[in-house]
This record gives sequence, structure tokens and C-alpha cells, in this order.
Amino acid sequence: MAHDQVWKEVLWTFFAEFMQLFFPDAAMGLDFERLRLIEGELFTDLPSGARREPDLLVEAHTKEGAIELIMVHIEVQRKREKDVPYRMWEYYSLLRLRRKRPVFPVVVYLAPGTGGLTEESHTESLFGRDILAFRYAAVGLPDLPAEQYLERENVLAPALSALMRSGEVTRVMHKLRMYQRMTISSLDEARRSLLLYVMDSYLKLNQSEEEELRRLVEQPELQEVKEMLTTYEERGIQKGIQQGIVQGVQQGIVQGQRRTLLLMMRRKFGNLPDSVQSRVESITDSNELDSLSERLIAAATLDEMDLS
Repeated sequence: MAHDQVWKEVLWTFFAEFMQLFFPDAAMGLDFERLRLIEGELFTDLPSGARREPDLLVEAHTKEGAIELIMVHIEVQRKREKDVPYRMWEYYSLLRLRRKRPVFPVVVYLAPGTGGLTEESHTESLFGRDILAFRYAAVGLPDLPAEQYLERENVLAPALSALMRSGEVTRVMHKLRMYQRMTISSLDEARRSLLLYVMDSYLKLNQSEEEELRRLVEQPELQEVKEMLTTYEERGIQKGIQQGIVQGVQQGIVQGQRRTLLLMMRRKFGNLPDSVQSRVESITDSNELDSLSERLIAAATLDEMDLS
């Protein structure tokens, strides 16, 4: 699975957790029950004809009811390129003009030397005057301390610690602790598998470390970890059967969409007839669920949802 696809899946599936982990002040103002993934937003660089697509673009409602655009731009390159600030400004400008809404831009770095949790800027001057000062948030995962995130209650934090610097624990104990955190989470199998994939992809152990980890997992008190890894391996995920990961994650996303839609319908219309609930629970197409969520906004009665 390509880096961009992995991180698009991770950050969309765990969008609320990502915002709560790194931008708690912004997260407090967002309604995470009303999110929409915007796909296919393409920009063409007219001089060269190159096409660009934001890695992740989410439409989110604030708790006050306004609609904002949250743009998470993922950099998957191993080194920070000099033109990143300009590109972030370019994305921001194009999105702001096209969508006519505020944009919250974030870049996530997978390479060290990017400063951890910080802010970057693109500035332009002309004739001694400052013409432009554009700032955006940056998360340099490899420069953050793994120990501080391993124990966070946020389910995304232990998985992302696989990319962070670890100075106090060994790599084996770091990975074991990540696995332990997964066993006590309430995640469904699809979402847990996605985080396990991130852990195994970005914190790779050598042969002797793998053997040490296996010995530790055989201890009686780590039975749950052993059972989780056995299931994980038997399904072929650890060996890189990427199609299964994508399908499993998509199932988890659709399941979440159904739960959110039913919750919003109950809040608007009260208790739902069994036939309506069964109809929603039978939908497996993500686009159809998105359409129903949009229809819900305008519907004054349950009959207008046309779910018969």
C-alpha cells in the first residue's frame, strides 16, 4: 500500500483522534458527528499541466453550526523539500477561492528534522515590503517523544509513536507496549488492523528483536496480545495483503457512517421505525450514505428521507 493511501486511510478513519491529539483547541470547536470526506479535488498547474490532489480534505461543521474546511496535507517524502511552504500556500489559496470557506491547513512529516509540533510559514516581500505572511501547522512525527504518546488515552497516539523518537525504552518494549494498548482499545477489527499495519510498517524489528518479542508474548499475562497477533497474522495483514486492509478499513468507515447517520436521524426525528433502521443498516455503499446524510439536512420529516 502506497504511503499516501495508508495515511489517507489513517487520518480519515481517525480524523477526530488526530485533531484531538495535536490540535485540541481546534477540536473542541468541531462537531465530529458531521464530517464529510471531499474526494477528487484536483488542481492543474497551468504552465506545466501537472495535476495535484490534496491528500485529505474534510468538510467539518463547527459546534456553532458553521461549515469549515479542514485540509490535512500529508508529506510522505523522506526529506523535507524546500518548496513545501509554497505548495501549502498554493493549496490554501486554491481551496479558499474555490470553496469560499476558511481552511485549516496542516502538513504531517514522516521525516526527522522537521521540528515536531510546530508552525511553518511562506512569506513574500517586494520592494522592501512584506506582501504575504502565510502560516500553517506542522506535525513532524519523528521529532516527537514516543514515551509521551505511548500512554495517551487517544487510540491513535500509540500507533503514531511508531514513527517517533524513543530514548527511554528499547524498540522491543516500545512495540510490545503499542500492542498492549491495542488489546485494551474498543476498536473494531478493521480499525485495529489499520493501526497495527502502521505499527509494523514504521517500527520494524530485526530478527533478534523479533525473537525477543515472541518470547515476551508467550508470557501468560500477555495472552491477549498473543491472540490479537495470531488473528492478525492468520488474516495475512502482517504479510502485506494490502487489498484486505483497504477493504477492512472501508467496511469500518461504512459502519461508522451508518452509526452517525442513524444517530443524526434519531436526534432530528426521534425514535425510528424498525423498517427504517433495518434499511439504513443494510446499506453498504459509502456514497449512498453520504447522499442520505446530505438529504437529512434538508428533510423536514422522516418521509422526505425516502427510505421505504
